[in-house]
Amino acid sequence: TLSSKGQLVIPAALRKLADLTAGAVVEVRYQDGEIHLRPISPVKITTLTDVAGCLAKPDRKRLSKVQVEAAIKARLKARNAP
Repeated sequence: TLSSKGQLVIPAALRKLADLTAGAVVEVRYQDGEIHLRPISPVKITTLTDVAGCLAKPDRKRLSKVQVEAAIKARLKARNAP
């Protein structure tokens, strides 16, 4: 039931399934007569350690575009792994 303040309780079982905890950010959309809720993943803050070594060095061999894209994918996969 919607409260007078527009608040809605999401049942505990659904919160657990969606891995929602207190303070979770949820997107709310109205589409085709339905209300859709979607959890929003928090944005990871980039630190200096994350980007260290990304700048060009005069004595470093240049990588091909394919090598650069493969390295980026590998880093992202490693960073997002559980």
